[in-house]
Amino acid sequence: MEFALNEIQEEFKSTAQKFFREKCSISELRKVETSKNGYSSSLYKEIADLGFIGLIIPEEYGGVGGSLMDLALVVEEAGWAALPAPFLSTIAYGVIPLLEYGTEAQKQKLLPQIAEGKLIFTGALSEPKAHFDLRHVSAFAAANDQGYSLSGKKLFVPFGESSDYLLTLVRTSKVQSADEQGLSLFLVKNSQPGIHFKPMPSIGPDPLHEVELQNVSLSSAEVLGEVNNGWSITKTTLQMAAALQCVEMTGVLRRALEVTNDYVKERRQFGRAIGSYQSVQHRLSDMFTVVEGGRLAAFQAIWRLEAGLPAEREVAIAKAWLGKAGQHVLTGAHQLHGGMGIDLDYPLQFCFRRFKSQQLNLGTASVHLKQISQSIGKQSNEYLIRQ
Repeated sequence: MEFALNEIQEEFKSTAQKFFREKCSISELRKVETSKNGYSSSLYKEIADLGFIGLIIPEEYGGVGGSLMDLALVVEEAGWAALPAPFLSTIAYGVIPLLEYGTEAQKQKLLPQIAEGKLIFTGALSEPKAHFDLRHVSAFAAANDQGYSLSGKKLFVPFGESSDYLLTLVRTSKVQSADEQGLSLFLVKNSQPGIHFKPMPSIGPDPLHEVELQNVSLSSAEVLGEVNNGWSITKTTLQMAAALQCVEMTGVLRRALEVTNDYVKERRQFGRAIGSYQSVQHRLSDMFTVVEGGRLAAFQAIWRLEAGLPAEREVAIAKAWLGKAGQHVLTGAHQLHGGMGIDLDYPLQFCFRRFKSQQLNLGTASVHLKQISQSIGKQSNEYLIRQ
């Protein structure tokens, strides 16, 4: 893995850092969180104008033509700023699957509009009985003369009501539940009749929705990839989404650490700054170790994905470490702040609430630890076979 950034990447990181820190003030975050859509359309347009949304979209489709590593650097700074926008959801559930599996017609139609900030995508994947293991999906798209008729319920859809398209995983073949066969992905237009949204209360600042789909008419042109072969696409998409979310989490944790480090230098007790006490210094050192370890794990996963190498275990390691050890960073930050940390005009509470939503999204630490153990077991069996 190459650790050094090239000149262009340094520019991306510097530009993103300056932009997000300027635009995502605490007052702006509070204002956006209480707004109807949960994000600022003007800020989202500015992000698009800077080329961040179209960063990995090829120039032929109106994008910048950058790399996945370039994007990760921007995502980390967006995480630091607690960016309230459907930036990552549009890239994870729109740009990435379209680039990899979309038809030429779908790419030509959708990618330029995404790059311009005119289209927002989100993922409608989880269900009441299919959250972390999506093989249990029961939403069904029945074939008819016009195409398909889709019915079912989806949960935890980020920016659902504000989105233009829902990347939706459904069954298109009546096979046994929990079977990988017979699953398909559709690009469902938000404006279609029969789609109903219900807000879901969440600790995180980004809005989540329950989506009820009732006899929604779909055409074959809205299928992403091949019918009944959506599971492999879903796995790849979720792997990329999880890797990028891990990078975003490192940004969130990095800010919590920086805010705490600044605070202990100023907070005085017994005639001296509390940061001068060895116990506080050791606590900060532990927090720093967690953040740096998670950052390296996340960027290694990104590097392997960009290189076209298997990265399932690396993504699981990053998500498990950040989800489990990252909790200690936020706990330490709040303990060192005391009551100050929960003040709504202070950035730490934004870090905590965003981290909690990320911790639960795309697999908890226990889910990813199970994947790691299965990977280790498989590797051990391969070693025994070679022997």
